[in-house]
Amino acid sequence: MTIIQRWCLLLLLAATPLTHAADDPKAIAGTYSGEVFNGNDMDAVITTFSFDNSGRLTGTYEVDEENGKYSGRLSNFMFEGPRTITMEWTDKFGEGYATMDFTQGFRSFTGEWGSKQSPEALPWVGEKTAP
Repeated sequence: MTIIQRWCLLLLLAATPLTHAADDPKAIAGTYSGEVFNGNDMDAVITTFSFDNSGRLTGTYEVDEENGKYSGRLSNFMFEGPRTITMEWTDKFGEGYATMDFTQGFRSFTGEWGSKQSPEALPWVGEKTAP
């Protein structure tokens, strides 16, 4: 390859926008294993995101705490950025809001949640374990 051909290839690569298929919002779908602050400590949580038949994002979570497991529903998702989402949670204890910031490719998230009764932001983290 000549120097001119190399420069042309370099210019072509530099002008090509870098896209990450893994940053497609659909890549959020999957199961995430992690922890959520619940009561007085961090408890294990499995968070699952999927898309329904109409293409709308839905979610569930299951917390494994000292008194057993309970589940909840995630709804009303809004993408606040390419990998930041806000949502509402609902379970037997009440309802509130959560925000999650995902890493590139939606491989993990760090987030926080709060109830409608308390504005305190509590941690919620997860790492993708299944697509």
